[in-house]
Amino acid sequence: MENQLLVRKIENGTVIDHVPAWHSEMVLRLLDVEKIRVMADFSMVSLNNVPSRKHGRKDVIKLNNYHLDEGNADLVCLVYPAVTINYIEDWEPRKYRPKIPELVVGRIRCPEVNCITNSPREPIGTRFRVLPGFKALQCEYCDSLLDFEKMPEYVKGK
Repeated sequence: MENQLLVRKIENGTVIDHVPAWHSEMVLRLLDVEKIRVMADFSMVSLNNVPSRKHGRKDVIKLNNYHLDEGNADLVCLVYPAVTINYIEDWEPRKYRPKIPELVVGRIRCPEVNCITNSPREPIGTRFRVLPGFKALQCEYCDSLLDFEKMPEYVKGK
């Protein structure tokens, strides 16, 4: 018998697949999963560095009894474009291909130290326009650019 990972299927919820190996923690920070954890019937499994025929190695996140909204799925796609989302209802999966969003609000901090959104005296959240042709985000307050590749460094959260 070959070695296999034994993780139960979920009846209802969301599976985030094809996350680059060892990057599931970043996805969970981006989704602010701390807010979801308070739900009574919510459970989560994060598989790290599992074999993948397509990518060699990958991470997989299973969110049991939680439907990740498409806006958050699109946000994950911005950081990791190869990600796929599977919505599970009554054991049946439905694939969702995330799209790059036009606007990212409040999830990423601005890299410009002097941006008003980084001031402890101003309660202003961040707003970034996505510049897909340039593979960058642009802060709507200070016009700073943030490359997609550097975005994980600026994700808010723990």
